[in-house]
Amino acid sequence: MKNHLHIIMTLIWLATTCQIAVSQPKPYLQTPTPTSIYISWHSTDTAFTQVRYGSSASALTSLTQGSFLNNSGKIWHTVKLTGLTPATTYFYRCISGADSSAVFPFRTQPSSSAPGQHVRFVVVGDSRNNDTIPTYLPVVCENILQTLVAKYGADWYNSVNLVMHTGDVVWSGSDINRFEPEYFTPIANLSCSVPFMVSIGNHEHESPHYFNYMKYTDFTDPEIQTTRFNQRFYSFRILNCEFLGLNSNSGLVSESLQHAWLEKVLAISDTSKAVDLVFPFSHHPYRSAVWPEGDGDSVKIVFFSTFEKYHKVVQYSCGHAHCYEQGVWELTQLQANLQHGLRLLLSGGGGAELTRFGTHSRNYPEIIKAIDDYCYAIIDVDVDAKSYTAEAYTLGKPEHPIANKIFDTFHFRMNQPPPAQPQLLEVNGWNPLFLNSSPMSGTDSCMSAEIQVTLTPGDYTNPVLDTVRNIENVFENTGSPDFTPINKNAGINLYSFKVPEGKLDSNARHGFRIRYRDMNLKWSPWSEEKLIYPNGMAKMPAVVSGDLVLWQNHPNPFAGGTTVNYDIRTAQHIAVTVTDLSGRTVYGPVDRNLKPGRYSLEIPGEGSELSPGIYFLRLKGEHSTAIIRMVKAGSGR
Repeated sequence: MKNHLHIIMTLIWLATTCQIAVSQPKPYLQTPTPTSIYISWHSTDTAFTQVRYGSSASALTSLTQGSFLNNSGKIWHTVKLTGLTPATTYFYRCISGADSSAVFPFRTQPSSSAPGQHVRFVVVGDSRNNDTIPTYLPVVCENILQTLVAKYGADWYNSVNLVMHTGDVVWSGSDINRFEPEYFTPIANLSCSVPFMVSIGNHEHESPHYFNYMKYTDFTDPEIQTTRFNQRFYSFRILNCEFLGLNSNSGLVSESLQHAWLEKVLAISDTSKAVDLVFPFSHHPYRSAVWPEGDGDSVKIVFFSTFEKYHKVVQYSCGHAHCYEQGVWELTQLQANLQHGLRLLLSGGGGAELTRFGTHSRNYPEIIKAIDDYCYAIIDVDVDAKSYTAEAYTLGKPEHPIANKIFDTFHFRMNQPPPAQPQLLEVNGWNPLFLNSSPMSGTDSCMSAEIQVTLTPGDYTNPVLDTVRNIENVFENTGSPDFTPINKNAGINLYSFKVPEGKLDSNARHGFRIRYRDMNLKWSPWSEEKLIYPNGMAKMPAVVSGDLVLWQNHPNPFAGGTTVNYDIRTAQHIAVTVTDLSGRTVYGPVDRNLKPGRYSLEIPGEGSELSPGIYFLRLKGEHSTAIIRMVKAGSGR
């Protein structure tokens, strides 16, 4: 009942205040701060440019003059309101000569660290038109508005901070006649009350038309404002959130000035107590499962390689592919308990013709969900908790429309501890071999399991097997008529793993370990290592005082000879001897002065004093001693 009331109230509000006649200016809010905002609109009347505003719709007692720009024949009026009160609702009217807009509300950005605050933003991209396929943008905007009203009430603009647009606002930025009908008019029901911030897309063509419309100089680094890169990449803060509008277009993504600026901004945020979460956004993905032709290697090389140095970077938003994708990028530079993955959000279903699954599509492991629908996402940051939740909405396809259905949710909590260290339970069989581990223990549920196998126990630099499995792998759909997304990992057991045939050497011993990643994108510590032998049996080493690690001999029992491996953790003199049950030395001692490392020793069978029976191998160092029991085939089993 409450949601129905909100919708009715919004319809009344639209009819009386925000429903815009064709002849009236259509305001576009941008570049918000706690005390200022830019208000722009088209109008052919150039007599003057002004905004009247106040604390209520009936009391527009303040007046600010602005200016207009002739943008290749399109008159673009802009007024910058300053001296505003933070976290305050204002009402305003745009006036240019005889043209006058309706009265619209907006709310300034908050500035204090008062408890209980939230930062909320919509992520959408690729709303551009196509000369053969009309844009779906009006439908997308209508549905976004309906959702915001249902969630936050008729005064939704008091609860939403901005719309993050990931680029491609028009078919061709070189054509000035496209901006108004393809972008500014369809979004006017939102842009009249909430600011839009855009990361430029490739279809804008780095056109002067685009930069004449956008007012990002205030958010551009002062050292860059005087260069040709002014407005091309920028940053701004809202409470504890830093937003980075990056430029991923060819020729700009690898630009050294942008790279240096990105390092500078992230280094400042990293040490700032005022920033907890960083949200970079640009147009291009590194990888798209639905449309790999749009992959941008430079995004990984330049952006991701920089992001992974700074743990506050929590989500990368983009578009380019006209669909929805969500996943996680594994960060290689660990930062103690602060380590987490980088959330990937591709929200490119904003209106352009959809990118569909086809023979070109590729099931990338880092993409958890891929859905070829019109879509948008809403991110809700809990400032106090240093966390956020996300809801992704599908609008379906033209042949299968869906009304605002939530089809994906995810979250991030900076202070949530990672999962506990898992335990290895058992190893069964050999060919095939099954590895079983304990269920994940932690605050969250399990998202992924990573299994590593090495031929050099203790060293996982070059594992023979390194596999990450996810609880979900949503890729492709059932087709007409329902287009139901397919989870290709449905029913997967992350705690049991079958080693593929051909991965193990039947004549060698292997080390095995496992770890878990939770839905919060944090990894557990690695489990203790277990050994895997060709017969499928796993044995743990004997460890004494942390100085020595003595591994069980292999094979055991043995006939023609056996191999013993041991680790020396500190430089020292060691001696290896083999004795029988009576304590008589039958082999050795082998004396060595060794540096830290792993060593092997062959114990002969034939031609030695080792007759069938039970023996003890003693590894004696300067600080500790380790002993294992060995069996020579023939007796003592």
